[in-house]
Amino acid sequence: MKKIPLLLLLAPTLLLADEVYLKGAGSISGRITERTATMILVDNGDGVIGVPLSRVERVVEARSPLDDYDQRAARLGPSDTDGWRKLGRWAAQAGLSTQSRKAYEKVVAIAPDDAEAREALGFVLLNGGWVTEEESYRARGFVRQDGEWMTPAEAQATQAAFAADQERREAERRAIDAEIAASEAQARADAAEKRAKEAEEKARQYSYPTYWGGWGYGVNYWPASTYTVYR
Repeated sequence: MKKIPLLLLLAPTLLLADEVYLKGAGSISGRITERTATMILVDNGDGVIGVPLSRVERVVEARSPLDDYDQRAARLGPSDTDGWRKLGRWAAQAGLSTQSRKAYEKVVAIAPDDAEAREALGFVLLNGGWVTEEESYRARGFVRQDGEWMTPAEAQATQAAFAADQERREAERRAIDAEIAASEAQARADAAEKRAKEAEEKARQYSYPTYWGGWGYGVNYWPASTYTVYR
């Protein structure tokens, strides 16, 4: 427990920053650069975020890592390779990716072949020269497929697998469509058969003998096939 105050003194920039707490939505850390009647502007290192005051619950101000970066950068000379390299390394550890890049770009401007700065900026050493990652892949014959670098053979195999998968999905879709169509046809056939049976049953009912009151209470057929007109 006694070591905690010492750690706070050694690395205050990793622990402190302006903190804008939002109503029911967490907080935003960085450096407050401006306040207006309706807005608070917070620089988080990668850009400035505008926060409407209506969404702000409270603000806790503290020294920001950006403040330390600016202070350290102001003390460095334009040709201080080691100083800018250390600042780039520190900024990366502090989570200031944009500032780290700026510092390493200063190093490369002074020492184009500095390995640490080049690698931090995403360059790759190829045949004795520094090139971008994309240039290194293309120089070695790689192609970009679905966001990944691979050999032409791998790309061809990936495309073939994709085409096969598409064909399988299409065949499944056609099979499902055929099954649905067959089910609908069967339903229509069943409905037609039901209607035919109902019509047949109705016709049979009309052809059966029916007992009617009156006319002597005998068996009569309806409709009658013949009838007599009495004059």
